[in-house]
Amino acid sequence: MSNNTTDLSRRNFLKLTACATAVTGISSLFSPAYAFNNEKIAKIKLDSIPTDPVEIARSSALVGYAFRYLMSVIDTIHNQDLKNKVLSIYNNTAPSFAFKFADEDLKKTVYSQLKNQNLIDESKTPYDKFLPPFDLSGAAPQPFFSAPGSGYQSHHAYPGGLVTHTAVNVMVTLSLLESYKKFYKYDAIYDEAVAGQLLHDLAKPYVFQWKKDGSSLPEYQIGGTGAHHIFSIAESIHRNLPANVIVAQACAHDHPGSENDEKSVVDYIKAAAVLCQVDPVRMKLLSSDGKHLNTPHRQAGFLVHLGDHDFVLSVPAAKESIAALKKVATDVFGMKNSELDGIRFNSLRNYIGANYSFMRYQNDLSVSSDPYSAAKQAALLCIEK
Repeated sequence: MSNNTTDLSRRNFLKLTACATAVTGISSLFSPAYAFNNEKIAKIKLDSIPTDPVEIARSSALVGYAFRYLMSVIDTIHNQDLKNKVLSIYNNTAPSFAFKFADEDLKKTVYSQLKNQNLIDESKTPYDKFLPPFDLSGAAPQPFFSAPGSGYQSHHAYPGGLVTHTAVNVMVTLSLLESYKKFYKYDAIYDEAVAGQLLHDLAKPYVFQWKKDGSSLPEYQIGGTGAHHIFSIAESIHRNLPANVIVAQACAHDHPGSENDEKSVVDYIKAAAVLCQVDPVRMKLLSSDGKHLNTPHRQAGFLVHLGDHDFVLSVPAAKESIAALKKVATDVFGMKNSELDGIRFNSLRNYIGANYSFMRYQNDLSVSSDPYSAAKQAALLCIEK
């Protein structure tokens, strides 16, 4: 990447993306000349690894490649208003639905409403952990492209992991849509399925903010699932996305194929509606009785659900990769055991994750007759001894 691009501060990045009028405005921050090439990963000395996750993500060919792919998919959305709203969320990850909770009384009222509707468990999500911190000035907690894909011990937990995770999910969804078009001769749900998948994890930059030790904030639960899912739905409600897109997005964690699963989706929507203080029935997110999704069920939600199952493989892949990296860190890079839970090791794993991916790293181990040697070799492709 050019020095000018590499040296962009977070403030300059947000200023640029706020002014972007086309998808090329964001993706150009990852220089096209720095194309993704598996065999030419930027190698760096251990003590030179950036501690800033934004810098790690922006310097990664993998993350840049995946981010440009997402920008190109956004550009295929047919409805211009929907396209603009999706792009605006990628431009600015600030949780605008949450700004009203600067009013502590309202925050307490909403928390009580969630408890009374059995949508929050105080023992799992106490009041003081109800919302991650946010900046009332409206500043984003971080760019979309630097967020991890999930919690720090889960899938794609490295700077840019959200981008690689979302890119894979979107490609799966597009493949399903293409197969339906080819064999069943319809594509009427393209926009809502694609937008739903693009936005399904939009709150992760807010929930998984990076800490000084190189790890990310822990996640709590709302509505029986990870809070990021509820916050994502709430942000879409607050930004007035189409009801069909919001419902499709809400189906990422469950689907309305059975009564119990449908109840879960209904609970997600109810919880998000409480956060936004809106009526989900009036918004046509739920049926007139407030207990079901509208029928006939639109297929976009099922496609978003099917596309969001990368975690089946990526969670164990991440855990096995991290365990192997800890051994490599001590044996090859001379780290002390006391450093394995701090900034030194976390920067190492963040850099390798962002540049090599835990998916590829774990695959190297799994197909090798000597997994430890494979783990060592992969690490040395990224980090100088």
